[in-house]
Amino acid sequence: MTDTDLILGFLSNKWIESILAARLYYNMCQDILSENAVQRMLNDKGEHFDLIFMDASNLDALYGLVEYYNATLIGLTYIGVNWYTEELAGNRAPSIYEPISQNGYSRGSSILSRIYNWAHINEERLLVQLIILPAQLRVFKRFFGYSEQKFYDLRNRFSVILVNNHFSVGRVRSNVPNLIEVGGLHLSESPEPCDKELKKFMDEAENGVIYFSMGMDIMVKFLPENLQQTLVKSFAHVKQRSVWKNEFYNMPNKSENIYMIEKTPQRDVLAHPKVRLFITNGGLLSVMEAVDSGVPMLGLPIFFDQFGNLKWVQLAGMAEVLDISNLSADTLTNTIRELIENPKYTLRAKKMSKTFKDRPMSPLDTAVWWTEYALRNRNVSRMRLNMEEIPLIQYYGLDSILTSSVRFGLVALSVLYLIYSLFLKNRIVQR
Repeated sequence: MTDTDLILGFLSNKWIESILAARLYYNMCQDILSENAVQRMLNDKGEHFDLIFMDASNLDALYGLVEYYNATLIGLTYIGVNWYTEELAGNRAPSIYEPISQNGYSRGSSILSRIYNWAHINEERLLVQLIILPAQLRVFKRFFGYSEQKFYDLRNRFSVILVNNHFSVGRVRSNVPNLIEVGGLHLSESPEPCDKELKKFMDEAENGVIYFSMGMDIMVKFLPENLQQTLVKSFAHVKQRSVWKNEFYNMPNKSENIYMIEKTPQRDVLAHPKVRLFITNGGLLSVMEAVDSGVPMLGLPIFFDQFGNLKWVQLAGMAEVLDISNLSADTLTNTIRELIENPKYTLRAKKMSKTFKDRPMSPLDTAVWWTEYALRNRNVSRMRLNMEEIPLIQYYGLDSILTSSVRFGLVALSVLYLIYSLFLKNRIVQR
């Protein structure tokens, strides 16, 4: 199978996606540890580190650095919390699990939905155990020479994991103490300002502005031609001006109310008082920036966590979500008008913005405090739920369930026996 075949199947097949991901993570770890500067650092016996910050994803081979330097390990996630992050933090509670891939995951509450989601997450577990971790273990052994047992032990060494999440932009979570929400951490940086031309375009928009961006990874030239024209037609039919992140400055049928710009100062655009709607593919940072600015959203998710990110803000009442693979100009135009003209979306967006910002400390100050805490307190066991110390029966409360089941069973059997006895007695009397 060629790389092209893998990429084409990336969005449609979990196993192919995992093979590609395993190769990606394998190459990343190998390239990092093979780097000349890293090798010089490892060979310098006078080098010492007290703390290692690491992405809490699938770069497991790099955990060898934690053992090598006997350092405190802090994780950082750039997406929301999923079951993999939960397990690295020691929070193995299936009832609150989120999948790695949201595509195909059900948000229903029926028994069938729950069974399907259980299968969905357990398939992801198999992919990690059978494909991703073995590849990481090979790199780990090659560069550090530690045992397989040490490899798996090091995955439990996270003192703190800073997660790019906040309860106001998703469901309330049952977090263990070492999962620290710092959603909006990137907002501590000053936003890039709009240039004079873009600012003038928005300032003079009598009916407001629609901002459309598919993020940094999706370029307009990769979108189907019919989808490009659907967007152009829809923007031409609304009375608002549109700012479109687009590497094409001249597109066929482009109207005068569309301003195209290749690199957008997104936070400054969203903060502009004339912006009425943000059309987005649903990257987590973009969603948080819209929530921070109190701007309603129209979601066009394509892959990975985007479906989940947009689902939560849709449930919160500040967004609507459409299927980008089956999008017509009429549907898009009508949804845009509903989001702009119905005041409930803006009111909910403003309310969510206040909740998102209302914290005892800023996300940056929170991250700094917990980093210093982890350095002061290196014993991670006090912050982790160590399942090895809790019997399985006790952890899941199976003892009480079993007791109740036995009682119910005895009562049910007694009732059935009584009914059966009365039935036999009645038959004998009739004879």
